[in-house]
Amino acid sequence: MRTTVYERTPRWLEAAAPKSAGNGTEGVAAAGSRAPELPSLNQIEQLRFLRAIASAVEVRRRNQMFRWLEGEFQTVLPHRLMVCTLVDGEGHPLLIDRFSSSPIPNEVLQEICAEGNGLISDLGETWLNNGARPLVLVPSSDRYVPFSSELTRLGLRACAVHGVLDHNKAAGSQFYFFGVPTDRPTHVSYLLELLIPYLHTALIRVSASDQEGNDPAGPALLSEREVSILELVQHGKNNVEIAAELAISPLTVKNHVQRILRKLGANNRAQAVGKAIALRMLNSSNGRRR
Repeated sequence: MRTTVYERTPRWLEAAAPKSAGNGTEGVAAAGSRAPELPSLNQIEQLRFLRAIASAVEVRRRNQMFRWLEGEFQTVLPHRLMVCTLVDGEGHPLLIDRFSSSPIPNEVLQEICAEGNGLISDLGETWLNNGARPLVLVPSSDRYVPFSSELTRLGLRACAVHGVLDHNKAAGSQFYFFGVPTDRPTHVSYLLELLIPYLHTALIRVSASDQEGNDPAGPALLSEREVSILELVQHGKNNVEIAAELAISPLTVKNHVQRILRKLGANNRAQAVGKAIALRMLNSSNGRRR
């Protein structure tokens, strides 16, 4: 069996490497032409990238995934909402999850994630038609036009898509980032190439952990007060009833519930309770996990 080895310095390291002291013709294109400028990371961006991938290896649970995406990852690729999917060999979704640091209305999430006819279905198809290469849709790009009205209506404006496929281009993962920067689409595309393999691996670990039903590691995703409120939600109490029981205002309860939904990536209260049970923050017998 013949093995061919290709060696090439990553582009983001090439940008920081000292220039050769040769005869001055290295890397020069044919006379009268100029080689295209490749994407690269400056020193600060390199440091942020290295920190992000170093912290990625610690992600084993969903709450760790949330902290990573809203921490080190966000410094490399800022975004408002990320939707991720795992797909089996027949194209059936194994997992659809959302991570958001800011409130996203439930109706918006439903329009984005609806199976078969949601926005991510059209974006995923466009990504595949693009050769499964990074797809960045900003107002200045040609591919943005078919999605411009919907993205604008949903208040998301720009988005980016990339993923990982197996050798049959079937099973794999797709990641949809909404609210990405609009001024450097080529840079965002390059960042997707760098980051997605680590994001894919982290998602696989989180999915496996969810199936095993293990305890989430690290600090609690929800505060004590948020767990108390979610426990009362689990008992079927509304905001007014929860407020009376905890001696706080209904508006405070509403704000807590919105934060709980955001942290758990849930569309509604029932889904939040279900995810909290899956994460073993609550148990299925309507009692709080100790």
